[in-house]
Amino acid sequence: MVARMFAVTLAVVTVAWLAATFAVAGQAIDGTVEKAGAGKIEIRDTAGTVHKFAVDAAAKISLDGKTVKLDDLKGGTSATVLTESKNNENVAVMITARSKL
Repeated sequence: MVARMFAVTLAVVTVAWLAATFAVAGQAIDGTVEKAGAGKIEIRDTAGTVHKFAVDAAAKISLDGKTVKLDDLKGGTSATVLTESKNNENVAVMITARSKL
């Protein structure tokens, strides 16, 4: 009986830990910058869907390998946006942009 209760408790704790891990993991979106600035970014993915995110104040933002400000990103620039869940909202924590050639 004790062994069964221990196993059930362990299973519940494991499921809770996995749920929390996936909630924090976020996602990466590849696409084209539609708008960027004032703490927000909009990116159109390859399927044509526009995703809008608040940008975390500590976000790492780069353009062609150089650190830049969010306002330096222009529409039409290719980018990958990495998000995390913070306060029940997906926010951009890393933006890696590439200039058009």
